[in-house]
Amino acid sequence: MSAPRHFAVLLWTVTLWVLLWGEVSIANVLSGLAVAATVSVLAGRPRSAEPERRARIAPLAAIHFAGFFIYKLVEANLVLAWEIVTPRNRIHTGIVEVPLRTETNLATMIVADVITLTPGSLVIEVVGSPPVLYVNVLHLHHLERVRRDLLRIEELSVRAFGSPTARAQLARSTP
Repeated sequence: MSAPRHFAVLLWTVTLWVLLWGEVSIANVLSGLAVAATVSVLAGRPRSAEPERRARIAPLAAIHFAGFFIYKLVEANLVLAWEIVTPRNRIHTGIVEVPLRTETNLATMIVADVITLTPGSLVIEVVGSPPVLYVNVLHLHHLERVRRDLLRIEELSVRAFGSPTARAQLARSTP
């Protein structure tokens, strides 16, 4: 990583640290610098030697992905809130097996994180290559619809943040 970029990452980490504490003080800035330096040293981002395996951000696709994620987040929260305030129990849990179409760790991580951050769903296991996600779903009424939604998350994340290799894998497997 270049020196200006490294400095920008350190500055961003310190800024986030201070925002999390909610107060600009010498102690918060110094502890933020210590945390940023430690994280930078311990979790330095390894670069792939192969350019076609490096993740690339597509800004418009990232905005679309963020919009889709926010929509799904609001939808899941509304469904869960409705479940809480109504007397009838419509919960029908199940575990869904979802084979992903790409093999990159970044795509798997983003998909698993988005699924887990959405209320009513939780990734309980990831196995194999290409990875297969096992997802616990709170409202499992339509198995294929759930699979389709989860694969849509993969598609949008790869289009937004995927490497050329991941995008090619997705294109080959999409009918």
